[in-house]
Amino acid sequence: MLEKRDYVDKIIKKAIKQTEKYKDIGELASYIPELANVNPDSFAFCLVTVDGEVFSYGESEKIFSIQSISKILSLIMALHDNDPISVFDKVGSEPTSYEFNSLVPITDKATNPFINAGAMTTASMVKGANVDEKFERILAYYKKLSSFEDAYLIKDIYESEMETTDRNRAIAYYLKSKDIFSDNPNDVLDLYIRNCSIATNVCALAKTGAVLANKGYKPKTKEKLLSKKEVQIIVSQMATCGMYENSGRYLMEVGIPSKSGVSGGILGVVPGVCGLGVYCPRIDKSGNSVRGIELFKILAKDLGFTIFIN
Repeated sequence: MLEKRDYVDKIIKKAIKQTEKYKDIGELASYIPELANVNPDSFAFCLVTVDGEVFSYGESEKIFSIQSISKILSLIMALHDNDPISVFDKVGSEPTSYEFNSLVPITDKATNPFINAGAMTTASMVKGANVDEKFERILAYYKKLSSFEDAYLIKDIYESEMETTDRNRAIAYYLKSKDIFSDNPNDVLDLYIRNCSIATNVCALAKTGAVLANKGYKPKTKEKLLSKKEVQIIVSQMATCGMYENSGRYLMEVGIPSKSGVSGGILGVVPGVCGLGVYCPRIDKSGNSVRGIELFKILAKDLGFTIFIN
């Protein structure tokens, strides 16, 4: 558990101050036009303990699209609707050195659930009569997981991505050609893009992380949302595959299971302690928030958040 609130608050504020030198490093994800319209200097951070205590800083209520952090949701729902063996018969579980939107790490199946091909695969395993029903199930579950009842589909982001998603469309059709799924590839792609376009904020991310940190139980209410097996799968995949092709180096240098998105968000999990959420939209070439990584790196050291040292 964390130390006294004043102590934690002091450490976090100091860490945020130390990362100000990184606020101008990186670029916006301009290949998605709507993501190029955000304020590049935005910053927000939130920490939520497994007891439900909230520490928030900066523009903590600012809405942004969840992007690839939604791949956690697709994996969760796939695990809810299917047993783990069936899920990982369709998608692998190993890290990759290739970009998240590459076709290379697709042999018999996508390498892991956190590259685009893997998330399309898990999205195809979500049950529902049509895309609308599947998405409403995913959105409703995220509202419960994150305690963010205001989550919604950001229409401008969704439309912007659908207009510029030729590479992902190719991936969807390639997966269909490999018999990974039998659904219409356009429907699978549509659901995948909708998931990426969910509205969130850093506290919603941190509260989601707190559920994972709390063995699947919601802080305070103790409502069980995930089985221990599901938590084990999700957090281990975050640790090994959550930061795109830089996951191994990130795990070595930071040691916090995390999942990033190209909008500039990162969700982190410190098992037994807390969930973390950060938003800073300038990203590196791999798609990870530059300042967000540096903040997590400092907190891992100063608050002992790395999973490798007790």
